[in-house]
Amino acid sequence: MKAILIAAVAVTLLPAAANTAERATIEPNRITVESKRPTLQLTEQQRAEIQNALATQNTQQKTPAKFEATVGGAVPLTMTMDVMPPALVLQDPSLKPYSYAKLAKVVLVIDPLKKTIIAVLPRAEPDTGKPLAPADWAAKQGRTLTGQAPEQGSQQNAPEPAGDSGDKSNGTEAAPK
Repeated sequence: MKAILIAAVAVTLLPAAANTAERATIEPNRITVESKRPTLQLTEQQRAEIQNALATQNTQQKTPAKFEATVGGAVPLTMTMDVMPPALVLQDPSLKPYSYAKLAKVVLVIDPLKKTIIAVLPRAEPDTGKPLAPADWAAKQGRTLTGQAPEQGSQQNAPEPAGDSGDKSNGTEAAPK
């Protein structure tokens, strides 16, 4: 008798449990919705904003061997994807779900869920991949590191150099001659 009663209760509750599970699978979750979002179509203004915002980001990485950057292509597993800078996302919130990779000559805009390249943008200042010659380095970086003003035209809006810029006495100054 108990077995019949338990079987009757189970049969009654089984459709309700199946119905609940069915409703849960019909409602897509956030990741599924984002993976089916339309591909981002960048305007010329968005391209310029991305290039300018990423010019100051120190995230350049070596281009993987035999890698050709093409729109719709897969991102190699060895490549690091970085999130869009917060200042850029504030300017254009539609860029928030996307990542980027900065290579020597191009910047890749990447869909991190699909791991595909959405756009290939030329860098504002492409890197040759070669170290600067000592004279070039001194003209561009060395003067700012020593607290001197950079040479005219080399850095228009250079930030204040880190460290001792000579504006305060700390006991390490050379005696005037």
